[in-house]
Amino acid sequence: MTPLSVQIPSWLMHQKLWRFLGFASSIVGLLCYALSTSFNFLFGKWNLAKISIYIVFSLIICLATFFAKVWQYSASLRLRAHMTFLVLTVTSVYSFFFDKAANGDPDAYSIVSCASFAIMWFSLSRQIHCGFEVDMLYFFLGVLIIQLMKIRFLLSIVAICFSYFLIILRSSLDASTVTESEYLELHDQNHVSIQVESDSQQSNIHRIIMTKLMDCVEALQKRKAALVQTIFEEYNNATNNTMLVTDYNFLLDTLPQGVVNDLHEAVKSAVAFGLVKECSDAYIDCRREFLEECLARLLELDTVKIDHPNTLPTPYFMVKRWAETCNVAFRILFPFERRLCDRVFFGLRSVSDVCFANICRESATQLLNFAEAFTSVSSSFDQIFIIVHIFRALCDLIPHLQTLFCDSLTMFLVKEAITIQNNLREAIEGCYTEVKNMIFRSKKAKFVFPNGGIHPLTMDVLAYVELFCEPFLQKYVQGSDRAGTSFSFSVEMVSMLKILERKLRTKSKNYKDPTLCYFFMMINRRYIQNFVKQRHFVTHLSNDWVQNNTQKAEQNLELYYKSSWNMVVDYLKLYNDESLVPAVPAESMKEKLILFNSHFRKICTLQSTWFVGKEQLRKEIITSVENMLLPAYGNFIGKFHNVLAADAYEYIEYGMFDIQARLNGLFRGRIYIVIIRLVKPKSTEDVPGRG
Repeated sequence: MTPLSVQIPSWLMHQKLWRFLGFASSIVGLLCYALSTSFNFLFGKWNLAKISIYIVFSLIICLATFFAKVWQYSASLRLRAHMTFLVLTVTSVYSFFFDKAANGDPDAYSIVSCASFAIMWFSLSRQIHCGFEVDMLYFFLGVLIIQLMKIRFLLSIVAICFSYFLIILRSSLDASTVTESEYLELHDQNHVSIQVESDSQQSNIHRIIMTKLMDCVEALQKRKAALVQTIFEEYNNATNNTMLVTDYNFLLDTLPQGVVNDLHEAVKSAVAFGLVKECSDAYIDCRREFLEECLARLLELDTVKIDHPNTLPTPYFMVKRWAETCNVAFRILFPFERRLCDRVFFGLRSVSDVCFANICRESATQLLNFAEAFTSVSSSFDQIFIIVHIFRALCDLIPHLQTLFCDSLTMFLVKEAITIQNNLREAIEGCYTEVKNMIFRSKKAKFVFPNGGIHPLTMDVLAYVELFCEPFLQKYVQGSDRAGTSFSFSVEMVSMLKILERKLRTKSKNYKDPTLCYFFMMINRRYIQNFVKQRHFVTHLSNDWVQNNTQKAEQNLELYYKSSWNMVVDYLKLYNDESLVPAVPAESMKEKLILFNSHFRKICTLQSTWFVGKEQLRKEIITSVENMLLPAYGNFIGKFHNVLAADAYEYIEYGMFDIQARLNGLFRGRIYIVIIRLVKPKSTEDVPGRG
C-alpha cells in the first residue's frame, strides 16, 4: 500500500482537485462579499438592478473559474495582455475607492471573502498561466492582512501565517506545472530541464509521478478486452467481413473520457520532469500488446509466423485472412492509435509521433513482409491468383497508408508498400506468358475423360481469362512478357481461347463414339459461351470470336442430336396412312414403339454415364432434348392408344413421367448407374389416354 506521505503530494498535483477548490472558493467569496460591509460602503444598499448585475457577474466569474483550462488554451497572446491590463486597472480602482469608503473595522464576511478569493486565485495559478493570477493572489493576501490588522494587530499574525502557507505550497508544487513555453521547448528538444532543491526530493517526485503514470496506463490496459470485443463485433456484423466504417473515432468513443484525461495529465507531469523515455516506453508497451492481440485474433494465429508463404499450411485461407486483417489494421486500428496518441500527448506532437511510430512499426512491417514474400515466388497457375489477390488488397490500402503515415518517422512504411506494389505488378506482368504456357502443358491438359464432360483445361483457361479481364488489372497492370514486349490483354485472351479450341478438337478425336465427340465439343463450347455472357466479358473479346463460338456450339448440338436423338424421334413420326386412315396398320406402330423403347433405353443407359459438371448446363441440354422428344412421344402414344385401346398398355414401356425421369438421369456420370437400378419399374398411371 502506498504511504500517506506519498499519496498526499500526488493528490495535490491532481488538476481536478484545484478545479473543484477554485470553483467552491469563488462561490464562497462572492456570497460573503455580497453580505459584507465592504460592499455596502462601495455600492450602497441592494436593489433589483444591483442584484441582477451581481448575479450575472458572479456567474461569469464562477464559470470562468470552472472552465479555466478551456479558455486558457484558446486565448491568444494579445487577449491575455488585454486581460492583464484590465485586471490591473480594476484592482487599482477598487483599492482607491475602498480606501476612501472604508471607515470602520471589517466584518467577518469581508475577511472570509478575501481569504476565499485568495484561495480561488491560488487554484487558478495551478491551472492556467496567463501572468496575472499570481499577482491577484498576492493582492488578496495583502488585503486580508490589512483587514485583520484593523481589527487587532495580533490577528495579522494569522493572516501572515496563512499567506506564508499558500506561498510555500505554491513554490513546492510549481515544478509540476508545465507552461506553454515549456511545451514549445519540448517540441524542439524532446526534454525539459527542471531545477529541484535536492537529488532526494527529485527522486521522490519521479517515483510519485511514475506511480501515477503506471496507474493510468493500467487503467487503459483494463479496457483492452472491451476494445477487442468492440472490434470483433463490428467485424462479424459487417457484410462479407468488410468493415464499412464512416466514423473512425468509434473506438476512441468507447474509452471513458476520464481514463484518457487522467493519462494525459500523468504524461504531462512525467514529461515536465524529463521522464520522456520512461513515459513513452510504458505507453508503447501497453499499446503494442493491444495491437498484437488484435492482429493475432484477426489472423486466427497464436504463434505461427506470417513472414513467408511457405510456412503456411493453407495459403489460400491465409491470404484471405491477411487481406481482411490489413483492412482492419490500416483502416481502423492504426488510425485509432494515431488519435489516441494525439489525445494522450496533446501539446507534445514530437512525443506523440515517436510513440505512434514505435507502436505501429513492427505490426505494419510484418503485414507488408507477407505481401513482399510473394514478389519472388516461382510462377505457377495457382500462385498468380494469390499474387493478384494480394496486389488488389495492397492497391486499395496504399491511399490509407499515405494519409496515416505522413510524418518522417513512418513515411518509410508508405515507400515500402509502394515498392512491394510495384514488385507485385512486375511479377503479374512478367509471369503472364509463362503461366499461359503452363496451362496448356500441364498434366490436366493432357488428360482425356472417358465420359466426356467439361475439360479441366477449359475451366483453367476461363479462370485465367476472368482474372485478366477484371477492370482492376486493366487499370493497374500494363501487359508485357518476359522480354518486355507490350501487348493487349484482349488480344491475348482471344489468342488463348483459340488455342483452347484447337486443344479441345484434338481431345475430341480420342473418343471413338462420334456422338460423344460432338457432345464433348458442344458442352465445352456452351460452357465457354455461358461463362463469357454471365461475366460480361463480351466487351473484352472480339465480336467475331463470340459469334463464331456461338455458331460452332449450335453446330455441335445439331450433330449431337443427329447422331443420337434424331434417330429416336424418327421412330415416333406418323405418316398419312398411319394417322388419317381409319384402318390404321397397328403392326407398323407396334414395331416403331418397340424400336423406340430399345433405342431410348440404350441411349439413356449410355449417356447416363456421360458427365456434365455444371448443373445449369446439364439442365439446359436436358431441356432441349425434352422439347424435341416429349411432344413427339406424347402425340405418338395418344394415337397408339386410340388404335389399340386397352391392348396398348402391353407395348407401352414408358409413360411421360418415366421419359422425363430417364432424361433427368442423363449426364450424371457412372455413379448414376448404381442409383438408377434402385428405382422402381415403370408406372403406366401417367400414360396419355388411360382411364
